[in-house]
Amino acid sequence: MGGDRQPEPEYNPAMNVETGDLPRAGDVFVGRERELADLTAGLDEAASGRGSLFLLAGEPGIGKSRLADELATTARERGFLVLWGRCWEAGGAPAYWPWVQALRTHVRASDANTLADELGEGASHVAQILPDVAAAFPDLRPPEAGDPDSARFLLFDATTSFVMNISAITPILLVLDDLHVADTASLLMLRFAAGEIAQNRILAIGAYRDPDLERDGPLPPELIALAREPTTTFLSLSGLEEPDVTRFIDQTTGVAPPASLVSAVFEETEGNPLFVGELVRLLAQEGELTSVVPGTRLAIPASVREVIGRRLAHLSVRSKDALTLASVLGQEFAAKPHADLE
Repeated sequence: MGGDRQPEPEYNPAMNVETGDLPRAGDVFVGRERELADLTAGLDEAASGRGSLFLLAGEPGIGKSRLADELATTARERGFLVLWGRCWEAGGAPAYWPWVQALRTHVRASDANTLADELGEGASHVAQILPDVAAAFPDLRPPEAGDPDSARFLLFDATTSFVMNISAITPILLVLDDLHVADTASLLMLRFAAGEIAQNRILAIGAYRDPDLERDGPLPPELIALAREPTTTFLSLSGLEEPDVTRFIDQTTGVAPPASLVSAVFEETEGNPLFVGELVRLLAQEGELTSVVPGTRLAIPASVREVIGRRLAHLSVRSKDALTLASVLGQEFAAKPHADLE
């Protein structure tokens, strides 16, 4: 019991290639150097008192959350307080849920005196959405009743002031994820905050999925309005390039991939990091990492089929038929009217 604990051996992914016991795609970070540099510059600006909002957009599995997580690691190393909230896609979450998630961790970790200073006169308003504030100050009186628009404005102002007061002591990275399913109130609060953070030590990140118009409909207008704010920078993430796929395979497997493997993986996944990771994992499990020859069509992992299936589930039969034909014809083809489709 009292002996020195022996250090664990350094992990080497190549040791477990044959069993497919590989790190997940989220454990490897490649191909986002430019975007990370832009975001890191935003950290520098925020640390100097010039806050801003970055919106990260892209398809499922493209690496929005992974990029934000990499930035969060850098932010913590630089002394930032990282506040992270995620919207709930399954429905039923209360209003302001991503804000509740982001702020309650700080509230629970703060002593009452510090928290009282940070909340200021807006404590009773913030307590309406953060039960932890009400628990910390049981003598708080609820705000006087007024018209709904005024009450909402006062809530936005109090919550934003709370975050700005925190940033006066410690710079903040605020990450709100999955905004494509955010409630309207949360998006309006973020828009309000975006207009207030320019002179504060706050970098806000809002990540959202590009919508499938037939399934999800267009983006919420409040999210579109956020992109027009003067403090907002828009970053759209696309798939990894082939050299990045090469690095990805090398770092996850410890195997220098042949060009035939890289080409086949890239063609099948279009560089989507989630799809690349799952496909490489399947190839490793089947011992085929080094046996892929030019022109090989790779089997699609069940996990990838599930992601794609969820996206296709709400399409019409005719749309699915068209996509089936397109999958055979390739990425580019000329569309001509057909009597059966009219």
